[in-house]
Amino acid sequence: MSTCLSAFSSTMARALRKNLSLVLVMAMALASCSGQVPTPKEISKENNESRAGQLLRIAETTRQGGDLASALALFRRAHAKAPNDIKPLIAIGETAFVLGEFDQAANAYVKALEMDGENMQVLLGLGKTLISLDRPDQAINHFEIATRVNPADHRGFNGYGVALDMMGQHEEAQGQYHKGIEVAPEAVSLSNNLALSLAFAGKFDLAIGILEVFADDPMSGVRLRQNLALIYGLAGMEEKAANIAAKDLDEAGVANNLAYYAQLRNLSSKGRAQAIFGTTGNTNP
Repeated sequence: MSTCLSAFSSTMARALRKNLSLVLVMAMALASCSGQVPTPKEISKENNESRAGQLLRIAETTRQGGDLASALALFRRAHAKAPNDIKPLIAIGETAFVLGEFDQAANAYVKALEMDGENMQVLLGLGKTLISLDRPDQAINHFEIATRVNPADHRGFNGYGVALDMMGQHEEAQGQYHKGIEVAPEAVSLSNNLALSLAFAGKFDLAIGILEVFADDPMSGVRLRQNLALIYGLAGMEEKAANIAAKDLDEAGVANNLAYYAQLRNLSSKGRAQAIFGTTGNTNP
């Protein structure tokens, strides 16, 4: 009996060894078909990219909820996890800009530009940020590239015009606004900035003619009406400026604006453009 058990055990052991060898051969064959086994570095990179994606989603939800400071911190963490991904850098630039952290925004956009020199979000975002940093001579390069990358996007022409106005080149700026209007005649920001540019150049009648149609339009928005008041103020037509300003402001607000218009009248045309565009940006659609 013991002899039979011993023989049976030996037979089973040989069968197990044979099956195990077959399993190992199959595993090696599968590994060969599917490519090399990932290295620890590759696995770590994949994990980081997955975590970065999670952080981006959380950060975007946080940003939409209005907590921009927390969102910015999360976008930075996402960038640290995936430093070669352009999306966190763009998000950092956008969020830092809204928070008024223009240097941080510019740094993020510059890094993003190194990854993709023709990305419209990056070109326009960096240009707008440089405008807010009072560096139109640098901004102009990015807007000019944007107009070549996508000439159907009016925002490049708008930003290009603003940068030129801030450099005192008003006639050239007006040419860019006109190009943008040809592409997107419905983009009110282009008409708005064209009117301001004409006013900087002392062409008040033309400037007023562009914005006057918006004076009594409830859908035109506060900015257009107040820019019309600004142009009246630059022209020294204070009564008309006050009447337009009063549509949106109380008595104290109107008085403050009239005093501001008087200060602007003492500046050069370039100085006026820098004071107005450097504060408002005005490069948005």
